[in-house]
Amino acid sequence: MSLNREVRDWLLAGPAWIRYAVERQLLNMKPDVAPVLQDSAIQKVLARLKDGPMGFPALGTSRTSYTDTGNMYWDLFFLADIGLTAGDLGLEKEIERIFGFQLKNGAFTPDKRTQPNYYCMSTIMLAPLVRMGYQDDARVSRYIRLILDSRQPDGGWHCFEEYAQRSCPMDNQNVLMLLGQYEQYRGDPALRGAIDLLLEHWERRGEGWRPDGFGTGQRFTSLYYPSVKYSILRVMDALSLFPYAIKSSSFHSMLETVRRKSADGRYFAETVDSAYTGFDFGQNREPSRWLTFLVNRIEKRAQDCL
Repeated sequence: MSLNREVRDWLLAGPAWIRYAVERQLLNMKPDVAPVLQDSAIQKVLARLKDGPMGFPALGTSRTSYTDTGNMYWDLFFLADIGLTAGDLGLEKEIERIFGFQLKNGAFTPDKRTQPNYYCMSTIMLAPLVRMGYQDDARVSRYIRLILDSRQPDGGWHCFEEYAQRSCPMDNQNVLMLLGQYEQYRGDPALRGAIDLLLEHWERRGEGWRPDGFGTGQRFTSLYYPSVKYSILRVMDALSLFPYAIKSSSFHSMLETVRRKSADGRYFAETVDSAYTGFDFGQNREPSRWLTFLVNRIEKRAQDCL
């Protein structure tokens, strides 16, 4: 499904950061990044990330959690989602602090509660770094080697290897988001086990199947951002990077579920977070250009795969 012209024009009428994401990722243009960096809402997020108590200064403490918003994990994730690089944002010095928490085996322990094998947490940081220009960094490559060597028998991942009978949906979702940034992994048959668990989880939604406590009910299908929980939008965002997943009927079933939430091609946030009230996904009175962009990005990947 190609981007509707009316929806496209509506998206492009939004703030500079929305226009930049749409032009760069949906329209394959090379827009000027300067207006984005001058946007006051983006400047506030960047300032919070650089100097705020939940930003980079919180590295090595227990103040941040990937299950909360308005912190280093999700501010970095959001800026990378827009398509901004570390160079654009002047974050190279701060990002070096992240690498200071890398162990010799490649794992990361960015806060006091993170164990080396908590891949569901560390990949939330590493995926944005790859998108921000660190794709070929040797330290990222070392982490990926560890990830690939740590798979469960079903091909996916689990934070607690000694207890796992199969991989965990949250781990698979987050690791696939990282690996999907690399062309050589998008078609890798070895990753199909991890993909299959996410697809099977959706197919068995009527059974109340909750591997590791993760379900596919109303909360899962709610549209919101950042998707800090295990949710349909982030599962589809990860799966849409892999042609094998896109070609499955389960993926298209998820996509149809999201499409049914559309109001003339626009999408509303069904849950909002006070940490992002300066953005349209931080309210639910009006349709969100950002959520609409994210759905259309998934649509574009699916269409490009055909």
